[in-house]
Formats: sequence, structure tokens, C-alpha cells
Amino acid sequence: MLGYALRMTYSIVARDPHTREMGVATQSQAFAVGSSVSWAMSGAGVIATQSIGEPMYGELGLDLMRSGLTAPEALDALRSIDPSPERRQVAMIDCCGALAAYTGDSCVAEAGHHVSAHSVALGNMLADSAIWTRMVDAFENSTGSLALRLVEALKVAQSLGGDVRGQRSAALLVVRAERSGRPWRDNVVDLRVDDHPEPVAELERMTRYSVRYHAAYRAFELALDGQVAAALDMLDGSVPAPHEEPELALLHATVLAKAGRVDQARRLLRQLATDAPAFIDTAQRFVAAKLVDPRLFKEILPET
Repeated sequence: MLGYALRMTYSIVARDPHTREMGVATQSQAFAVGSSVSWAMSGAGVIATQSIGEPMYGELGLDLMRSGLTAPEALDALRSIDPSPERRQVAMIDCCGALAAYTGDSCVAEAGHHVSAHSVALGNMLADSAIWTRMVDAFENSTGSLALRLVEALKVAQSLGGDVRGQRSAALLVVRAERSGRPWRDNVVDLRVDDHPEPVAELERMTRYSVRYHAAYRAFELALDGQVAAALDMLDGSVPAPHEEPELALLHATVLAKAGRVDQARRLLRQLATDAPAFIDTAQRFVAAKLVDPRLFKEILPET
């Protein structure tokens, strides 16, 4: 356990009632902010604990919400046993959407939080006292996936000056609100930028890539199982550039071939052979492992 951590930072926790996902995003001048500020568990809730952060709020907070306490009840319970609650800044949201937040009197200015219908933004050591309110506004007025809406809130905070000391690290966690019984599907996004000159911009790039990456692998899996129409729907018509995203190009070509679009698949793999030949070897290893019908790849793989 990391113990007490000096985490002057800004964060947002939120839940999307339509997708039934919940998440937490954070940014700080501190190194590896995601290692101690952000906490999430499907079937329990999400938490940001910062300022002079106490990991108890994360670890025990998730346990309490999983056991049935609401976010306000869990926060009140933990504050009652904290010897120095005035140093803490905490936000929680439970899997049913109840919100709770607290900013202690000893948090470094500018410090505060703002609660809306589906999100809480909080910050300390900030350049402007309007930041946490503007973060909530940005989240509530944005569209798209929960992950990208959370990143949008971080972008707005940074545009207003963010952490007065600068920027260094950022993190994003998104989980499903209800447990599915398949834990590997309950964690939607788990990304960290631990040491970077522009961590929010890098986190946005990684988040957008994560969406494409997981869609491509899910499409590949569906195609292998014979669900070709569903696989094509996952790819949404976009074609990855082999020189930029060779792994996704290979997966995409495989789905196209399984769907009978052999000419498109062949053209994509020819370009891949030029731009990233190691992934042609990867395709041949798929055949050797019997993941893909050898006759299919024989038709679309360029000769080596």
C-alpha cells in the first residue's frame, strides 16, 4: 500500500445512466497520479481520493459500496474514522448513481467540488476556482462514450490552467455499473499516463485508440465464431492505416476475408506486407495455431 500520498490534482467521477457505465478521470503535476487517486469496481462504485490522499477511502470505500452502502453513507462512515479528514478531498459514486463529495478545510487553494445529476468534479492546487464547475458542465454537455466525456472534462480543466504547478500524469478508469459475472468484460477502460509533458492530450489519444483496438479484437473474435455481420458492425466501416495501426489492419483484413470481401482484404494485406512485414508473419502464425482456416489466408496473404 502506498499510504498517504500528496495528490494536488483535479478529477471527475461520473455515471452514464444509458450505457450503465461509471468512471473516474484525473490529472496532476504529480508522478503516476492514477496509482493512488482513482479507484473503480464493477458492482460497487468509483472513487477519487486526493489532496493528502488516504487510500482507505478507495479500498474500504469500494468494499462498503459493494456491501450495499450508498456513496454518501460510505463517505460519512470513512470520514468518521479518519484522524485528519480536513486534509482530504474525496468524491464517490455508487453503482446506482448516488453521489457524494467532500473537500476538507485544509486542502490547498484553489480547492472545491461541484456535484451535478451524474457527475462530481473536484480539485485542489488549481489555477481557478471555476475549474470544477466547468468540468461538470463540459461532461454534462458532451456526447459520445463515457470515457471520452470524462477526458473532455479534463481537457477543459487544463485549458483553464489546471494544476497551477503544471501537468505530468493522468489516468482513466471506466467499469460497468453492474457485475456481469464475467469480470474480464466489466473493466471497460483502464489507462494511465504516468510521466508525460502533455498527459491529457496523450490520454485522449490512448482512449480513442483503445476504442478502436477493443472493437477490432471483438470483431475478430466474432468473425472466428461465424458471426460475420456482427463483426462488420463492430468495425463501423473504418479502415486502419497499416503503417499506423498494423495490428488493427491485420484483424480488419481477417474480418473482411471471413465476410467474403476477399479483394479488400488482399489489398490491405499487400500494403501491410510493405509497411509492417512482421504482421504478415503474425498472420501465418494464426494459420499455424489453427485460429484461421488456412485456405482463407492462402487466398489473401501476399507471397513472401
